[in-house]
Amino acid sequence: MPIEGASRAIFPDIQEQSMKFKITVIALSTSLALASLAGCIHNNDTETQSYNLPDFKHLPVLVDKDGDPNDNQGTYTLKVESNVQVPVNTPDDNWITPMLRYNGSALPPVIRAKRGDVMTFPVTNNLDKITTVHWHGFKIPGDQDGGPDFPIAAGDSHTYSFTINQPAASLWFHPHPHEKTGEQVYRGLAGVFLVDDEISRQLEADKQLPAGDYDIPLLIQDRRFKDDHNDDRIRELAYKTHTRDTVLGQLGDIVLVNGVQLPKLEVESRKYRFRIYNTSNARTLDIALNDGASFHVVGTDGGLLPEPVETKNIVLGAAERAEIVIDFSRYDIDEKVMLISRAFNGGSMMDMNGGMGRMGGMMNMMSSSDGMDNDGMDSDDVSEMANGKRFDIMRFDITTAASDDITLYTRLPDSAEIHSRLSETDATATREFVMSMGGMGSGMQFLINDKSFDMNRVDEQVDAGATEIWAISNTSPMAHPFHAHAIQWQILDRNGTPASGVDLGWKDTVLVQPGETVRFIGRFDPVINSGKYMYHCHILEHEDAGMMGTFVVQ
Repeated sequence: MPIEGASRAIFPDIQEQSMKFKITVIALSTSLALASLAGCIHNNDTETQSYNLPDFKHLPVLVDKDGDPNDNQGTYTLKVESNVQVPVNTPDDNWITPMLRYNGSALPPVIRAKRGDVMTFPVTNNLDKITTVHWHGFKIPGDQDGGPDFPIAAGDSHTYSFTINQPAASLWFHPHPHEKTGEQVYRGLAGVFLVDDEISRQLEADKQLPAGDYDIPLLIQDRRFKDDHNDDRIRELAYKTHTRDTVLGQLGDIVLVNGVQLPKLEVESRKYRFRIYNTSNARTLDIALNDGASFHVVGTDGGLLPEPVETKNIVLGAAERAEIVIDFSRYDIDEKVMLISRAFNGGSMMDMNGGMGRMGGMMNMMSSSDGMDNDGMDSDDVSEMANGKRFDIMRFDITTAASDDITLYTRLPDSAEIHSRLSETDATATREFVMSMGGMGSGMQFLINDKSFDMNRVDEQVDAGATEIWAISNTSPMAHPFHAHAIQWQILDRNGTPASGVDLGWKDTVLVQPGETVRFIGRFDPVINSGKYMYHCHILEHEDAGMMGTFVVQ
């Protein structure tokens, strides 16, 4: 079932906006239109089929410090380091970029654990500013969550400790310091966390899910680099060099997969499972294969789907994840196929054909509006790809014939928690959250329920053990991924249309289109959930600018 999330965009009523907000929306539209002409990524399928691409890199798996992978505990030391010299490989050039990294590794790490494990993470902050480690998608106590209310000072250490008590899932971790999350993630701090449970291990043992060498995480991130590099081949990252980087979120012109631009992965003619992580700061992906072939989605943010969903594409906002199974046995040896992000409407600021839509007639206002230049933001050149521009992600080269012993599961065992779907009658409370934008340029405001984040304010009080419905509405002219800590949700409906397909999975982050309301339901486990947590837009520049709130479970 195709997931056409981008097609749900609804144009807000411009007449109800202030004049400055009208101008801002026009400016954003212009910036997007110009950016769509400036993308510097390979998009010609014929060219990329034969292009000499760099090799794919597998992410390193951290080793449990106690040396026993079979016990019910794990200890992993994380050192937050700056100025790590990271090689960046592209089809056209190679260079070194200083980045932030965990443990000085050139690549983000992978931690693997199982349900019931007691985890211990001694973290040392070797940066010159505060940081945290936020355990994204985890159901853990608030004082272990790693939110902005528990910073680790420069030079200090902190130990996180919690028990994993949730189904097998593709989770991750990243910093969450107040007003600095976007920059620290952009500069390289992120890690993969794979949780197994009895059901996932049994499916793998029964050859109903690809495992081992055929289960591969893909960390997808767009980045922008400064144009010049010195004699040492050093090329710096460019972060928030334009006003629009705050307004639209940080977008780049180079897309990295596990640190490599447009890598090629040699595969066998069999099924593979890919854990796709959209760890971009702001970019939405519409994942597909360039030949239009279908694949199966078997998991979302918080775990396996009750039944695999066959589709030709899946939309992932920033921080969303999906587990997909691609069957390469349909291809001949020496064939190549591209994983791409399809073109889509990047927001109601532009019409479905990528033009200016009904904004076009108002462009004459630009020349007399607050001294803005023609792009409505800054006078320097646009150097990012517009959100919604089609691009290639990586190439699969089918090089080896193989007999495939995987028969994909058709339904999870009855014991799987996802089968116990909550209904509206289970809810003890309903809360409404409205995401909005206002103002112009550097004075833009990013609000939830007309409020900007205040560290000292508690916005919502939740009873431990409560089952609640949260209704998330988006009145702004661009899509926002809404993320809530502490819980995995089940989507009830989108604009009144009941959830189906991949929306039947566990979700901690939900992309909400302009004009859309998404309702989801979840239970705050009294054994696990206690303390202070955050909810926010996961366009990290919006989060840092105030599109965030605090809730307390007690």
